[in-house]
Amino acid sequence: MNNLRVKWYGTATILIEQNGTNLLFDPFLPLSKKVFQPPMDEFITADGIFVTHDHYDHISAIPEIMERSINPLNIYCSERAQDILVSKGINSSRIFCIAPGDNISLGPFEIRVLKSKHIVFNTGLIVKTLINPRILYYWKNLRQILNTGDKSDIEMETLAFDINVSNKRIFLMGSLNLDAETEYIPGADLLILPFQGRSDISSYAISIVKRLQPKKILLDHFDDTFPPLTSSIDTNRFIILMQKECPDIPVICTGASAKWIDF
Repeated sequence: MNNLRVKWYGTATILIEQNGTNLLFDPFLPLSKKVFQPPMDEFITADGIFVTHDHYDHISAIPEIMERSINPLNIYCSERAQDILVSKGINSSRIFCIAPGDNISLGPFEIRVLKSKHIVFNTGLIVKTLINPRILYYWKNLRQILNTGDKSDIEMETLAFDINVSNKRIFLMGSLNLDAETEYIPGADLLILPFQGRSDISSYAISIVKRLQPKKILLDHFDDTFPPLTSSIDTNRFIILMQKECPDIPVICTGASAKWIDF
């Protein structure tokens, strides 16, 4: 039996593989050429695409993946994300609308869909972004993002995925926030934690960790893939805080790459 493996490609793009079945989450191709460029060849061999929410950096690569895909490929996403994808030319027959409470079986994977929330950008981050000269330097990127036709906002339905396979649980978040009224089962073997969206992100992330109590954490989304709206986030403060407040929970913090993490 193959090991359960996880690969982070940058932004919130994650591939999880078990026994030859590959699940792709929130695929994105970076606008910045200074960061790792994911190999499209690995995206097009996926067995299913799962979308946590309909922001640009979580769905914009899907039309190209679908056009070039090798396998009969289905997309699992919210109704709002479906509307955007159909407007981009994707056949609706390849899209399965999902909602909190749904359960999906795909190969060896059992995926439970949970309600989540998008991170709320705080004033400190907004001001820092708007007054940064990068706004002018990367204006073409910003214009491209604004012209995608995506009218979504932070109130869109955001999903999280509780993934069960080979007696392991992976809890995957697409944005660093949780629904206050949803009951989440603590103790996942791996929490995939997006680390971008606030100026106080280290202390904010600790509160999420304490609520979910995972056995291990993989950080993602802390890279600068679509400037000027992103930046490269220093994860050291969070790791130090974790060692102090949650010393029994190790944090995996690697650069995006084409390397598998055996799990």
